[in-house]
Amino acid sequence: MKRIFLLLMVAIATTAAAQKVTYDEVENATNPKKQLLKEYQEYVASDGHTYKVGDKLTFGVPYSGKTYAYITSELSMANYALNGGAMLGVNAQMGGRDMVIKKISIQRSKQMGAMVSIRGYISGMGGFLIQIENALNSGEIVSLGMTSDKALAELKNAKDKLELEVITQQEFDSIKALLKPYIK
Repeated sequence: MKRIFLLLMVAIATTAAAQKVTYDEVENATNPKKQLLKEYQEYVASDGHTYKVGDKLTFGVPYSGKTYAYITSELSMANYALNGGAMLGVNAQMGGRDMVIKKISIQRSKQMGAMVSIRGYISGMGGFLIQIENALNSGEIVSLGMTSDKALAELKNAKDKLELEVITQQEFDSIKALLKPYIK
């Protein structure tokens, strides 16, 4: 009986600890099927921000200017599956709307490897599926973390403070070291 209880506690602890995945873990997985779970509660993206189930994401500007390339409506996916029709992109009118994250999952394919997808819901508009890294990099989702532009602006601000002797060279160097990985 004690052995079963101990095994159960280890299984629960392992599952609880594995509810968070990072961009690096996904990118560096040599065997995603064995190394990664299908679903997670949290994802640490390449922008350094942790996106969690229940958080809100804001739609940005479509990559093409007209329709989103990395955001798909579940209604459009259902129409495609049932009717064999064209997969219609989400239109630009969605810009600025907030979506609640319902599910964070790992999609796997031989061609693309592992990719993090986020499913979300907008009240009265249904569900959406987002290829989160592509959407963040293209601006289709507004990043909650540090973007290249934000990091550059903060570094320039720190440089101004250094020149005005508000901060020391050592303080500037530490700020620069923190921001440099985000600047592309």
